[in-house]
Amino acid sequence: MKKTITDRSAPQAFAAERLMEHIRHLSVIIGPRRPASMAERAAAEYIHETVRPLGEQWELINQPFQSVRGFRYRIAPLALFTGLLLLLGLRKDRESQLVSGLLSVGLSVMSRDAFLARPSVWETWMPRGESENVVVRIPPRRPARRRIVFLAHVDSGVHRLTTSSAVVRYLPRTLGGITLMGLVGGVLTMLAGRQERWKPLRATVGVSALGAALLAMVDESGPDVAGANGNASGVAVLLALAEALYRRPLESTEVVLAFTGSGTATSTGADVLATEFGQAWSDALWIVVDSVGTGELCWATRHGISPYAYYHPHPEAVQVMECVAQARPDLGLMGKPMLTLDEVVILRDRDLRAVALMGYDRVTGLIPNWRQSGDTIHAIDPATVERAAEAAWTAALVVDRADNWPLCR
Repeated sequence: MKKTITDRSAPQAFAAERLMEHIRHLSVIIGPRRPASMAERAAAEYIHETVRPLGEQWELINQPFQSVRGFRYRIAPLALFTGLLLLLGLRKDRESQLVSGLLSVGLSVMSRDAFLARPSVWETWMPRGESENVVVRIPPRRPARRRIVFLAHVDSGVHRLTTSSAVVRYLPRTLGGITLMGLVGGVLTMLAGRQERWKPLRATVGVSALGAALLAMVDESGPDVAGANGNASGVAVLLALAEALYRRPLESTEVVLAFTGSGTATSTGADVLATEFGQAWSDALWIVVDSVGTGELCWATRHGISPYAYYHPHPEAVQVMECVAQARPDLGLMGKPMLTLDEVVILRDRDLRAVALMGYDRVTGLIPNWRQSGDTIHAIDPATVERAAEAAWTAALVVDRADNWPLCR
């Protein structure tokens, strides 16, 4: 018999005023929290101070690690190497053409991994800073038979030209162009021969690739973003869950709250988390909570910022979100494809049951103020954050009260 999963008596922790306190502290008092910065570590300390008094029996884990400080360290070298190889391939000798063309094609293949937030070879040579994850394990009343992991990145990014409202829709074409430049330019270079066929076109492609590298650097040279929506809102939801679980633990499901670092750089914190715990927690449900501070709520049915590098949530994780939507139609939760690059890609790469809970603008269908200077507390809708917290809480109840998969059939 199907068990009820509706719980409309949301704990006091989910009150909009309480959630806004967390968002205000992170985005206003601490302010912008660049990856691997002192402000990011201050946010981690705030999480410690908030969670530590709640549960003496809770396990609090620190995961220090090193991370690059921006996505440019992945994209710019890719475009730079492609451009240099294509210009080197303008020489007449066949050896240069073949080697340059082959390597350029190889880089175009590697670009798919770059747009899926997977580490690139050259990142080990890039400057890094200190970051950390804060992981909280909350036991149930009875012996645990299930586990659910909620994940939210602590850091905020910088104002980007490519994610402005006038340009962001063209982002997949821009990034897809880097892949095509490497592929087409490389093939033409290998076929050029001593007659130097298509030389003007190959030169144009090579120079364009160098321009893309410059754009990648300029794109992250903007001012710091307060990150109220992305992602103080997600952190606030997880802190609210901690307070709710302190007052009302689940019956037989362990809840893990993972506050990860360097999410806006290359999702390094999620990678470190999954590397250490992914195998042990392979049977868990993983929910990434990101940018839930304004707009409507959804679970992302397709993610990606390049037309050649999309990824999808786990079907069983989607079942849980469908159960939440059934149990709480008042939350307005639905599935929707999103233009985003988030931690789900790291988790799905390890075949974990992962899905993202996100907010979107009803008119544009995009994340509101994504990596924009307008991402301040003044743009936050308290009602949306409250609904996000209740959606996360309902997902925990779905997992806790289910007999088996699929959970709400």
